[in-house]
This record gives sequence, C-alpha cells and structure tokens, in this order.
Amino acid sequence: MQELKLTGSQEQILHDQVIDANQPGSILRDFQMLLDFVGTEGVKAAGKYNLLPIEAIPELNRRLSRPLVWNLQRPQLRSHPYLQGLHLLLRASGLSRVEGAGAEARLRLEAQALESWRRLNACEQYFTLLEAWLLIARPEMAGERAGRGDIPLGDAILTWRGIPARGVKFAVGQPQDLYHYGLGGRRYHAALMDLFGLLALEHPRQAVQPWHPAGVKRVPFGDAVLTLLGEWYWGDEGFVRLLHEGASTGAIHFGRWQELFQPYFPKWRENLVLPEIEVCKDIFLFCVSLGKIWRRIAIAGDSVLDRLARAILDSVRFDDDHLYEFTYVNRLGAPERVHHPFCEEGPCTDEVRVGELPLQPGQSMTFLFDFGDAWRFDVQLEGIEPRGKGRKLPRIVEKHGKSPEQYPDAEW
Repeated sequence: MQELKLTGSQEQILHDQVIDANQPGSILRDFQMLLDFVGTEGVKAAGKYNLLPIEAIPELNRRLSRPLVWNLQRPQLRSHPYLQGLHLLLRASGLSRVEGAGAEARLRLEAQALESWRRLNACEQYFTLLEAWLLIARPEMAGERAGRGDIPLGDAILTWRGIPARGVKFAVGQPQDLYHYGLGGRRYHAALMDLFGLLALEHPRQAVQPWHPAGVKRVPFGDAVLTLLGEWYWGDEGFVRLLHEGASTGAIHFGRWQELFQPYFPKWRENLVLPEIEVCKDIFLFCVSLGKIWRRIAIAGDSVLDRLARAILDSVRFDDDHLYEFTYVNRLGAPERVHHPFCEEGPCTDEVRVGELPLQPGQSMTFLFDFGDAWRFDVQLEGIEPRGKGRKLPRIVEKHGKSPEQYPDAEW
C-alpha cells in the first residue's frame, strides 16, 4: 500500500480550515438537531438495538441540512444512512443512554455529559464526534451486526483511497456499483464522511430504493485529514491498538488525537468528559434461567463478576471446571464480554464488579459456561434493594426446576 505522507499544501489546508456549524460539513448543525429532537424527555427506543423510533424518521429527515428524497412508507433506520450515522454518534459519544427494557425502553440524553458537551467550542465538538465515530463506534450502536475486524477508521481510509481524484458518478437505481468503491456495505460511513466534510456526496434528484449517492468526489480538507489519520493508523501500531480497544464498560476518554491535530487547530483545548462509573453496593437480585428452569440469586454490588459466576454454577450444581464469559450491552450500546480470569483477553471477571455494570431492572446479560458444551444462561436483573445486615451474600433466594446433568453423555 502506498505510504501516506502529509504534504506542505495539505498542512496549509488544515491551518486555514474554519470549523463551525456549517463547515467543513454540516455535522455540528445536524447533530445538534438530533440532540434537540431527543430533548429532555427522550424518545422511545426501538427494537433490539434501541434505535431511534421508526415514526420519527420522516420528521428527522425534514430537519436535516440536506434532506433525502425518498418515498418509503415505513423506512427502517438503516434505510437512511445520514440518520443512522447520527444515531451512531449519539451512542458512541456517550451523550445518550437507554433507560428501561423492551417496550418501555427510552433513549435519553445523559445530563452530565450534555453539560460537558455544551462547554466545548465548535472545534472541540467536531473532533469529539470524529473520535466517537472513528475510534469508539461499533456497528451494533447503529443497529448492524458486527463483523470481524470492524474498525471504522480503517474503513474510512480505504473508502477514501478507493475514490479516484476525478470523482465518480453512479447510475441511479444501481447501488451495486457502490461496492467497487467501498461505499456499498455500511453506507452510514459514507454519509458520515459527507457530514464531516471529508467527502462530497451528490444526492440523486429522484427517490431511489435503497437510497444511494448519485456521485462522490474527494475534497482537499478530507484528503488532508485522512492522510494525517492514515499516518497515525499505519504507524506506531495504531492499527493494532484499535483491534484491542473501543467502547467498554470502563472509562471512555476523548482527546486521543488532540496532540495530532492541535498544531493545526489550536482551539482544540478541552475534551468531552463523561460521568465516572460509580459502583453501587446495594443488593442486586438476578433471575438466572436455563431453558425452563430458573434461580433467583441475590448478590452485593461490590462483588466481582467471578463471584456471581460461582453462585450461578452452585445454583445448578455444576462443577466450576471450565472457562466462561459474561456478555452484555454496555452503556454506549455495544456488546461487551467479560472473561474468565484464566483467559488471556480482558477485561476479566475478577476485575469488574456487579455494581458497575450498565444494567437496569428488566435488562439482561448472558452467562456462557463451558465453551465446548456451551451452557447459556440468561441473567436478568429484576431489582436493586438496599443492603441490610446479617444476610449472607450471595445467596439463592428461590429455585424452580430440577438442575440438569452437567455431563449427561459422559462415560466414567
């Protein structure tokens, strides 16, 4: 692959670029529109991934700086790459959270994070969102299934490098042509590149299904930014770090690219600060089910997940002789796994406490025990109670159903 190296003219482009609500793209204006729409009351969270509600999509489209022309009667969020991309930023930035579960789930703004956001200037907000997208975001935050090696920064660089200098036009109604240029898979990436002013997408004049651009061309600012990020990505093990980092239960910090961009954008002085995770030490009541059997388990919030794992196994009389992992959706909307202490990959269950999990009553996580036999338990948080004295924890509060044989086909 040809080496990326920032030129003197590209450095000047970065020095000269003004960042405000309308440039280099409309990202700040359109993202603020979404914040205003969600508002203080929040909106209904739709489906498995807690997305923006379907009924809100037409109104949100009308409020965009450049609304799409389409005629879908009941569009999904993925039908609208621009709104899907904005939703992704809403989750990846930590400015939103999901309250409740199922039909009662609502997408709300995180008050403390929003206060920090409002103190940032336009330049700082722009790069906060850029980091949220290219460093933190995961496909599940936008309602997509994850694939192997999903790295938004790598996808953006490869897409940009695949666009010829003269640009390219696409036949209306033939979206398959987009795949040749890296634009056809997750189109919200292309939409975000347009919103951030990194590429210029031409919209078709008539409605097309599925929506796709009529053309795309490179812009000098995007060439400069993506060249600089490409140097970072391919050098100093940036690629390797991104494979092992991303959204996690732990603290999310912005400003990783501040040293890289600040020589060109001296107004980048502050960063978005998300509220710290506090460990709740009260009693967590879980309903742990395996098929038709279930157990109700009470455990203190300051207990580590390894202790919960042992309590689950004790409740069904399983030997604790295999590896396991917990999987849940973290506070940014991406699946996260916490592994057995003997696993090489972290975080581990002897490091994460029950009371710091981003679970609310009604929400669940999965406990997978024995990667060979794959015993899969559903662990639903039923409630959180004040911690009293004299009660042994963890404890099995209630049992329903006979425990299964751990090794039904074993020959001893």
